[in-house]
Amino acid sequence: MVLGSDHRYVVTDLLGDGTFGRVLACKDAEKGQRVAVKVIKGVRRFFEHAEAEAEVLRDIQRLDASNKSNTVELRNIFVHAEKFFCMVFEPLDTSLRDFLKLNSGQGLFMADVKQIATQLLQSLEVLHSIGLTHCDLKCRNIMLRNAACDVVPHPRVPGAQTRKLHNPSITIIDFGGAVFEDDRHDGRIGTRQFRAPEVVIGLQWDEMADMWSAGCIICMTYIGQRIFSMHEDMEFFAICHRALEKETPSSMVAAALQSGVLEGLTFEEGSDGSWHLAWPRCAPDEKAVERVKAVVPIREKVCERHASFLSLVLGLLELDPRRRWSAASSLKCPFVADLVDLEE
Repeated sequence: MVLGSDHRYVVTDLLGDGTFGRVLACKDAEKGQRVAVKVIKGVRRFFEHAEAEAEVLRDIQRLDASNKSNTVELRNIFVHAEKFFCMVFEPLDTSLRDFLKLNSGQGLFMADVKQIATQLLQSLEVLHSIGLTHCDLKCRNIMLRNAACDVVPHPRVPGAQTRKLHNPSITIIDFGGAVFEDDRHDGRIGTRQFRAPEVVIGLQWDEMADMWSAGCIICMTYIGQRIFSMHEDMEFFAICHRALEKETPSSMVAAALQSGVLEGLTFEEGSDGSWHLAWPRCAPDEKAVERVKAVVPIREKVCERHASFLSLVLGLLELDPRRRWSAASSLKCPFVADLVDLEE
């Protein structure tokens, strides 16, 4: 099959399917290069959504000409068969999500964790400096440029194996939900397991929502599994409180109650005026209560010798976005800035 009115892109393989369309591996007959073509379903609103994503990517390429943001390169756009909006991207390897799944839920080598974390934070520093919030950061949207690796004994899990990357270079993809500061909206953003608490509770959000997502991703590269896996919002906050060993700040709850946007969540006011999650009293079911009880605090999942890594993760996973570490401040932390914690 060929794509485009000029038959420029020859399809060689199906790379993946999604809500908005599919991604095809193609050969660019004009330049003799491999490319990935994202073909959007022939639905008008999907077409317009893809046009907006292409515009955002063009803006990034203009504002970050040297691509310090590690953003996927958009090479061309065209309409196939007068119906399907197509975006031509540079070829990449596999997503961080799929790589971790192949790793049997085990965390990566600390050297790889550090490289991925550093690149992600550098990317966000640039994107946030030009006023852009990605809005849907997750392991599926972090691509490895080269997934070549060696399978070796896991340094932190006796008897287990892990994959050690030859080159842990990453690229950020899927800017379909990304917005510049002037275009921010009140709606929910992100994917549930990576969604920031201020978004869940219904407060105004900004680029700090990306930082929470980054914390989830970075922690997952070390642990090997999602740290927040839940079915609804009450359970999300109950897991947060147990995993982070702290409660949602009363100021956030009060602000949500005052704005009238607190839905699907029940907090109770204490005698001192503070607010506390009504858990387990208002838990959806007993299974949710048991799932929360099984949550192990992040502090207990990180080796003592990796204290500076734990500091970064807890700084990114601050429940209060006003206290959460920015990309710029995160890059100054010892784990990223110093040659430490590279022991496995």
